Amino acid sequence: MKKFVTVALCLSMLATSLAGCGANSSSGVSEAGAATAQTDGTEPVEITYWFNEDNEGTHAAMLLDRWNEYCGGRIKLNLEPIPASSYYDKLITAISTGTGPDVFLMWPSYLSTMVDMGALVDLSDAFSDWEYMDEVSDVMLETAHGGYEELYSFPRSAVVMYLYCRSDMFAEAGLDYPETMDEFYEACEKLTQDTDGDGITDVYGFGMRGARNGNQMWSSFVFNSRPDGDYYDDNQVPQMLAEEFIEANQKYLEIYQNGWAPPTAPTDDFAEISQNFKSGVTAMLYHHIGSSAAMKEALGDNVVAVPIPAAEDGTRYGVTEITTLGVNAASENQEAAIEFIKWLSSPEIQDVVCTELQQVPWLESVQSMDKYSQDPFFSASIESLSFSHPVPTNAEFTPFSEEIWPQTFQRALMGEIDSQQMMQILQDTLTIKETNG
Repeated sequence: MKKFVTVALCLSMLATSLAGCGANSSSGVSEAGAATAQTDGTEPVEITYWFNEDNEGTHAAMLLDRWNEYCGGRIKLNLEPIPASSYYDKLITAISTGTGPDVFLMWPSYLSTMVDMGALVDLSDAFSDWEYMDEVSDVMLETAHGGYEELYSFPRSAVVMYLYCRSDMFAEAGLDYPETMDEFYEACEKLTQDTDGDGITDVYGFGMRGARNGNQMWSSFVFNSRPDGDYYDDNQVPQMLAEEFIEANQKYLEIYQNGWAPPTAPTDDFAEISQNFKSGVTAMLYHHIGSSAAMKEALGDNVVAVPIPAAEDGTRYGVTEITTLGVNAASENQEAAIEFIKWLSSPEIQDVVCTELQQVPWLESVQSMDKYSQDPFFSASIESLSFSHPVPTNAEFTPFSEEIWPQTFQRALMGEIDSQQMMQILQDTLTIKETNG
């Protein structure tokens, strides 16, 4: 059943509103505040915010009281959490049937579909004079634009990929943390060990992700082989057949083929590679800040964060995943929805969101706070932003990431096709069809 957290904001009843936060009614609706009108007797403007959430109550706990204090009764805000597994389908269905929220969390990959639907408000004018606009990096803005001249979404938060390394295993092997690709492959080999002498490998150098979305990990070790490395060139032509990429892809395949990754690597997803790293089956893991709390809890001081290794010429290819905020073009309260986005993006609230959700801040004033700049996991993320790339947002990329890449990569790992053949399949899949403009 859908659960709503309703924020009814009224200045005259603020004290009783705050006292009533989180009380569940028999209908399953949780209300923060009982007032429904402003002090002048007029009804407040009402907006609804959708977002994905599996741990129910997280957003309510971090936003309700703060929005109450900020807004003072002008806007009534309904928060609707939706499980991540069904979020995209529910959002698209709701918008297409005219029952969508006023403002919603989205990803750049949603843009092409939602723009074609005419579902998004252009936020360019609304944010052109935003007081914190000078702090928004070019990477964040470029990703939010998603190839469109219009600004159809606004950044909310980011995560940046880096290497987790088991410091205890590196120390025992006498290895420094890898700064270059050569050092990374050397570490993969030397950290792979038969620790009890029974002829069976017990520890593997690297936790390879062969399942869906493993292309993010793969891209960081392939695309850094060229200074201009990326999925597409400036003319939106795929670059998979570049000689450097084919050679780098072969070296990456050999991590598994040489026995430096677990035998289950072709089908391992995040749950498997995360558990292997925490339990000592692997010595290196590729992920982002969202894993740091669990890693520190499991490993204490035996885990460190290291930026993605560089190629011989110093080129690094990091990956960033950015979440954004959109306003429904069908909303009757667009001005209030935009005000909510600006509030949610402000330094004070961005700090709260990034702390609670383990996300990387993107405003410079927040990044410079000691809690981020002095934390090794956040600082590795912030350091990596300058060379990190968002994933493409065109229609071809979703089936590539979800289906074609894992299927093709698994075939290459098992020796059914070689590196050249794998990259040809990826080239064909990524080629943008004329119907997409």
